[in-house]
Amino acid sequence: MSINIDTKIALLPITINDLKDRYFEGRKLTQEELLSIQNYDRFRLEYLSSAGDGKEFDSRYLELQAKANLSPYTDFL
Repeated sequence: MSINIDTKIALLPITINDLKDRYFEGRKLTQEELLSIQNYDRFRLEYLSSAGDGKEFDSRYLELQAKANLSPYTDFL
């Protein structure tokens, strides 16, 4: 059985981290893509700042890393 890697990659959502990679590579992003990055960064700052202690901060940080790597960027519009 042959698996086409390009096909599998195309099925994955475009994430916040994908957009940030594109941005830092100098590629143009749409207004919607830029807005999702801004919304994610704003949410991230507020969410981490409201952590009660270091343990909660660490848990939230890990959660946000997973969201930025796995969730579609459209979740932050």
